[in-house]
Amino acid sequence: MEKALEAGKDVYTVWPKAYPDLTKHNNWMAKCLTPQMYHSLVDKKTDSGYTIDECIQTGVDNPGHPFIMTVGLVAGDEECYTTFADLFDPVIEGRHNGYKKTDLHKTDLDSSKLQGGDDLDPKYVLSSRVRTGRSIRGYTLPPWCTRAERRGVEKVLCDALGKLEGELQGKYYPLYEMDDKTQEQLIADHFLFDKPVSPLLTSAKMARDWPDGRGIWHNDAKNFLVWINEEDHTRVISMEKGGNMKRVFQRFCTGLKKVEDVIKSKGYEFMWNPHLGYVLTCPSNLGTGLRAGVHVKLPKLSTNPHFSHILEQLRLQKRGTGGVDTAATGGIFDISNTDRLGCSEVELVQKVVDGVKLLVEMEKRLEKKKDISDLIPGGPLVEPSEVKIELQSENFPDLSQHNNHMAKCLTKDIFDSLKDKKTKNGCTLDLCIQTGVDNPGHPFIMTVGAVAGDEESYTDFAELFDPIIEARHKGFKKTDVHKTDLDATKLSGGDDLDPDFVLSSRVRTGRSIRGYALPPMCSRHERREVERIVSTALGNLGGEFSGKYYPLKGMTEEEQQQLIDDHFLFDKPVSPLLTCAGMARDWPDGRGIWHNMNKTFLVWLNEEDHTRVISMEKGGNMRRVFRRFSEGLSEVEKQINEKGWEFMWNEHLGYILTCPSNLGTGLRAGVHVKIPRVSKDPRFDNILKALRLQKRGTGGVDTAAVGGTFDISNADRLGASEVQLVQAVIDGVDLLVRMEKELERGRSIDKLIPKGDSRGL
Repeated sequence: MEKALEAGKDVYTVWPKAYPDLTKHNNWMAKCLTPQMYHSLVDKKTDSGYTIDECIQTGVDNPGHPFIMTVGLVAGDEECYTTFADLFDPVIEGRHNGYKKTDLHKTDLDSSKLQGGDDLDPKYVLSSRVRTGRSIRGYTLPPWCTRAERRGVEKVLCDALGKLEGELQGKYYPLYEMDDKTQEQLIADHFLFDKPVSPLLTSAKMARDWPDGRGIWHNDAKNFLVWINEEDHTRVISMEKGGNMKRVFQRFCTGLKKVEDVIKSKGYEFMWNPHLGYVLTCPSNLGTGLRAGVHVKLPKLSTNPHFSHILEQLRLQKRGTGGVDTAATGGIFDISNTDRLGCSEVELVQKVVDGVKLLVEMEKRLEKKKDISDLIPGGPLVEPSEVKIELQSENFPDLSQHNNHMAKCLTKDIFDSLKDKKTKNGCTLDLCIQTGVDNPGHPFIMTVGAVAGDEESYTDFAELFDPIIEARHKGFKKTDVHKTDLDATKLSGGDDLDPDFVLSSRVRTGRSIRGYALPPMCSRHERREVERIVSTALGNLGGEFSGKYYPLKGMTEEEQQQLIDDHFLFDKPVSPLLTCAGMARDWPDGRGIWHNMNKTFLVWLNEEDHTRVISMEKGGNMRRVFRRFSEGLSEVEKQINEKGWEFMWNEHLGYILTCPSNLGTGLRAGVHVKIPRVSKDPRFDNILKALRLQKRGTGGVDTAAVGGTFDISNADRLGASEVQLVQAVIDGVDLLVRMEKELERGRSIDKLIPKGDSRGL
């Protein structure tokens, strides 16, 4: 890179433009991925369409902890392990203690080979468990599967489990139609699994469509359990109280074999190959996918300074009984095998049996205050057979409990007509609706439930977007034409809103750069290009618009604190409405804040839209705020146009932004105004509705007003021009202040109450 720069070459000639910034990361993906490797893989796709960027996204979004090494990589389908072997092979070798790409895995589920295991002392060993995962060949894995595939996996497994008899006979409980009584019982049995909240899983898109296609099956004796479509297609668990690991493993092997036999009789099979064994979503679980564990009381041994060394020598690992990252309570630990790949199931369970037996012996010695020093223990990849799966399940989402415009407008016919379409950038209907599927909303708060992945989304998926836009924007039809007008001289008044009541004024909008995908699906390279284009344009501004750009990545503590004090800094999105739409990927890469020296003109880059432009100041001079807003936007657009770029705009929808709610002007003109008396009038909400205004607390959406101070802004975005919307705010706020003054004097405001919809547009 240094040589390229010295030669006057673009650094991207040796460093791919979409290569992630992994300088702060501690995971196997980050340790193994190089720019050259990335460049060789970035244009490849598996047959199902999965890319290297999707494999690594969870590792990019989750840098990890300096002392905890995560994997940072998932597979979207079985083929990922071969198509992207240049990355997966070294990650697997690093994670699995030197397991090389030429090594062969052993599979052995013959429980009769286990030596002992039925005699672990139950005074110390409180419970025993063996679990693994399995994937159904022919279906993509949880980070990538469609709803139809997930439901198909559920059906295949439920049909198989329904054929089990004897001690394995049981019942399936789907999460999506579980009643309260069943839920309480499964919680009491410690069987219920929750929607993933770990960013390691959510960044890998494991929580999509929750709880659709997920469920829990267990036998009548409650010692053989199957989770369906959690982190893998299936998670199989055998367990019981006490220390009889032999019986637990026997049940585990028998149950797995019977399930596999039924699946094979229906023409399906588990993903397996001689090199990697059983194939699962996370490389950490390849091979056996097996975790054989016990809850064991070791209060004395666990305080011994050699405890961790002993476990390491025995190839065992410890955690608290509450799961990963939990602390042990009362000296009780969950002890299990460290390895997954390269050893057979029998060998791993044998290590646990022998190791736990030795740990208990050590604990007994320490109870007697005796020394334990003498006890301390000093192939080619075969392509998977091709399986053709004909999906029997529907991919249509379950929207029966949803309250958003997408759910109200999306019909089965619309879904079927659009489900296989893709924009030129590769955006799909599922990507557009995913946030609305994952966020049902509130019965009394109607959200949009759809986003655009690129400009073309609004035309390619118009069958859905058109009715959403019509419903969200008060009847704006697909044949309507939007008005754009940024001529601030057309405003009437607005420089005289009483500053005793109007504390501050602000106008904001968004803009998107044509030719680049929008934040829900843009690549790292596209996001960085948007940042470069816009920050370059802003850097050329002069006069009152002269300012400075502060990229979020590399920001000094002093700069960060100043931006916080100025209330300019925006944070990584945490709202599930945004994270489910993919808005937080690669944070803070490509994001930043620019403001002029007077701190009255502000631009956010790559937050929810390519840009968010804001003009603001203290007091009630909305005319000046809008004049600055219009002139600043015009100057930025001029600079961008001169470089051959333009904003996304068309005659029908106006300015194109990510969320349909912001189409048209994308404009929100707002004031912080003190109206403690008017706001208590029972007609307040109807007054605002008639004025086409909306209220919120001064802390933003969903916040309460404090001391009668509200943030009042325009309700509309599309169909009215910028001048008309700002005028509506000026006139409306002026009227609200007049009402407030009348109420202060003890007078009636009946004659000031507006009638009906007073848009007058």
